[in-house]
Amino acid sequence: MKVLVFGEVVDGTIQNITYELVACAKKLGEYLTLVTSDADVSSIDGRVIKVNAGETNPWHYKIVEKVIERENPDLILFGNTSSSVDIASQLSAKLPVATSVYEVSAENGEVIVKSLSYGGKIIVELKLTTPAIAVVNVGSYNAEDGKGTASVEEIEIDELGVRDGIEFLGYIKPEEEDVDISKAEVVVSVGRGIGDETNIEMAEELAELLGGVVAGSRPIIDQGWLPKTRQVGRSGKTVTGKLYLALGISGATEHVEGVKAKNVIAVNTDKTAPIFRVSRLGIVADVNELLPTLVDKIREIKEG
Repeated sequence: MKVLVFGEVVDGTIQNITYELVACAKKLGEYLTLVTSDADVSSIDGRVIKVNAGETNPWHYKIVEKVIERENPDLILFGNTSSSVDIASQLSAKLPVATSVYEVSAENGEVIVKSLSYGGKIIVELKLTTPAIAVVNVGSYNAEDGKGTASVEEIEIDELGVRDGIEFLGYIKPEEEDVDISKAEVVVSVGRGIGDETNIEMAEELAELLGGVVAGSRPIIDQGWLPKTRQVGRSGKTVTGKLYLALGISGATEHVEGVKAKNVIAVNTDKTAPIFRVSRLGIVADVNELLPTLVDKIREIKEG
C-alpha cells in the first residue's frame, strides 16, 4: 500500500501532526510526505516531495491534487486541523473521506479506519475503497516515530502547472500573546470543581512548580476566568504532553476528546465522574482541600 502524507507547516515550522501522520504511514507500507513550502524538512523520516510554492505557503488543494495524480497513492493522510481539513474537504468531491480517525490499518489491500462519531460516544469501523483520504486526530500516533532522515525531492510550483487563482496572504494571529497548551509537557487543568476564580491561583502555583501551564474546561473559559487559548476539548485545543492534571473536571465527552496526554491524573469529588475512565490515577477529593497540601509537598521535595 502506498501512502501520501500531507505535511503541515506553520510559519516555516513543521507541525507535530506531520510526524504523527508519518508514524501512521510507516505501519501501512510505502510512504512519502508532501510539503508545500520552503521549510526545513530534513527531520521527516523517509521520502519527501517539497514543492517550493513561495514564502507564503499557499494551502490551495491543486498542489496536492497534482501530486496525487503523479504518485497514485492508495491513501492520503491529513491531520484533523483547520488548515488540513480545508484541503481534504475540497478533495472529497473525488475521493472517499473518513474524518475524526484515530487508528488506521491495512488488510488485503483495503484501508480500515476507526473513527469517533457523535462526539466520541460511538466508535465506527470503516473499510475505505482506495484511493481514499483519512483525516487523523491529533495525538493518535507518537510524533517521535515519524522523525528521522529525509530523502528530499524538490519541485518548483511551475512544474506542476498549478494555476487556480488562489493566493495565500498570511496568517492572522490572535492579538493576545499566550502559551500554546497543545505543546506543553505538563498541563494543570481546572474545571467547575475549582469553585471560584481566586482558587485558580493555587493551580497556577502548582503548574509553576511542575514546569507546566494552566488550562481549563469550557465552563471556566465561558466565565472568562481563563482566555480561550487555554481551553481543552473539542472546541478548544488537544493536549498531548507527558502529564495532564484534571482538577475538578467531570470529563464530558467534548472535553475528553482534547485529552491525549500520556498520563492523566484526575481529582474529583464524584467517584463516578467520567474523567476517571481515561485517567491513570484518580483521586476522590475536594480540589480546594487537596491543592494546598499538594503544593506544599511538591515544594518541600524540590527544596529538600
